[in-house]
Amino acid sequence: MRGLLFTIFFIVLLPFFLFGIALYTWRIRRICVPQNISGTANEPFGGRLAMHIAGSRSDETTYKIANYLPSYGGVVRFLLIDTMRLACRVSGYKGSMLSYPGPRPSTLATMMSHRSYFFDESIKEVLTRKENPATQFVVLGAGYDTRCYDLPEDLDIKCFEVDMPPTLNTKKKALEAAGVPHDHVTFVETDFNQETWMEALLDSGFNPNLTTYILWEGVTMYLIEEAVRDTFNLIASLPVGSAVGADFFSHDLIVGNPPYEKFSKAMHGGIKYYSENLQFGIPTGETLSSGLEEFLKESGLTLTRFEHVGTTEDKRPPWYFFSHIEKQ
Repeated sequence: MRGLLFTIFFIVLLPFFLFGIALYTWRIRRICVPQNISGTANEPFGGRLAMHIAGSRSDETTYKIANYLPSYGGVVRFLLIDTMRLACRVSGYKGSMLSYPGPRPSTLATMMSHRSYFFDESIKEVLTRKENPATQFVVLGAGYDTRCYDLPEDLDIKCFEVDMPPTLNTKKKALEAAGVPHDHVTFVETDFNQETWMEALLDSGFNPNLTTYILWEGVTMYLIEEAVRDTFNLIASLPVGSAVGADFFSHDLIVGNPPYEKFSKAMHGGIKYYSENLQFGIPTGETLSSGLEEFLKESGLTLTRFEHVGTTEDKRPPWYFFSHIEKQ
């Protein structure tokens, strides 16, 4: 019944939603891309925003800053998000796409919920454990992530957000305009395809001798392999107990090996819409996790948790993976 009510209300509001999509698309292509502001940062942001307005995953900061981002700001947030929020509130519907932590196995439609939950739990585990908890929290490729603004008040955590200058400055302006306190966050500018992010962190007050959690979400697939290896080697230099949460596409998806030929082409085409390119994927090996475990041997890091979208029983095997990796 709730699903039916949601559908009815959404159909009534559909013209507003479609106009919002058109305006969002125009802003990505005419504002974000020309200014080198990350377009792909809007996808996970939009997923978390949708879960928030559905009431399945609270993220007030995401909702607040949306109104001041070039992609979602002002009328776009109203047309895309507030119309859906009205339909959800009136109907009480959340559905699998808007649920959290979402169904398992997850699908292409619910993978953002699965991804958000995996990293939420990964962060919480390392920051709140009794023995050797992390006292530094680094978000590599921070984009519009808001986890630094929703930490437990009793935690003494030093936060760093690292990203390219155009995206980072856009986010800082949105936080300021929305009145979100951010004095506890140090913003660090860098380029992930160059060996500069650790140096930039050190110059910004990062202490390499403290146990650290690094969130590396939605980044590896856009880097060259050398940059991914260098990053893991740098993370391996941190103290025992440090950890990184990272996600990966499969190598077969990136290069378009069977049975991913059509799906790979569609994915590459979709990413080019944001003027970005998919470059790196993890070989899956004999088991889905063995390729990543082999990749990590060079750095000496240990894969301690591994999940994937989809099921091994599908005709198209899992292609998207979430990992919790530790320095032991």
